[in-house]
Amino acid sequence: MKVKTIGREGSCDLVLEHTTASRQHARLELAEDGSMWVVDAESSNGTFLNRNDGWIRVLRVTLCIGDRIRFGDCEVPLQRLSAVFGRRANVRLGEKHFSLRQGSKTVTAWDQPAPSLQKPRRNPLTGQIEEDRL
Repeated sequence: MKVKTIGREGSCDLVLEHTTASRQHARLELAEDGSMWVVDAESSNGTFLNRNDGWIRVLRVTLCIGDRIRFGDCEVPLQRLSAVFGRRANVRLGEKHFSLRQGSKTVTAWDQPAPSLQKPRRNPLTGQIEEDRL
């Protein structure tokens, strides 16, 4: 697995010059199969994913075609994220997930059963967001 860092600090592999980005905001992980993950590094302003027309805060997520990703208030195109690994990297984004609007109803189009995006789980005692361990 290859790992790259994202943040305001000059030593990061992808430097974000934005006030809402933390010095060490997140990590990009490139798996052997080419899938690319974004992992929040306990940033103060969070990492957000836009999939199916809604922003959700994420701790760790596999990126798919059509996703939008934001570090604090700084949105970064997927092409810029994949470029961090260089031209020879075998980056493969997951299948595109999109919604179709028909009148006032939203119909989701999937080739396969949809994986569910869940809200982060909070520890009832500390209030801290807990990451699922897979």
